[in-house]
Amino acid sequence: MAVTLGAGLMLSGTALAKGVTQSMINQDAVTTEDVVSWGMGQQGQRFSPLKTINKSNVRKLVPAWSFSFGGEKQRGQQSQPLIYDGKMYVTGSYSRI
Repeated sequence: MAVTLGAGLMLSGTALAKGVTQSMINQDAVTTEDVVSWGMGQQGQRFSPLKTINKSNVRKLVPAWSFSFGGEKQRGQQSQPLIYDGKMYVTGSYSRI
C-alpha cells in the first residue's frame, strides 16, 4: 500500500511539474539559452560556448544594468544567478529569491 501510494504521488508530481529537467541540467555546459545549474554545467567550469565575446573584445565590456540587493544589513547577493525561460533567479540574503 505504501509503495503504491508513494509511486502514485511521484507520478502525479511528475505530471504537474514543469520547468528544469535533468536533461537540461546535463546539457547546461553546451547550451546557451538558459543557465540552469551553478557553474554552467555539472563540472562547474563556468565556460560559455558563445563566440560573441572573445579575446579581442572582452576588454570593451561594460555593465548594461545593475541591481541593488539592499543595504549593508541585507548582505547582498548570495549565489550565482540562474536563467530559465527568460527570467533570472538570484538568491539574496536570508533565503530570499
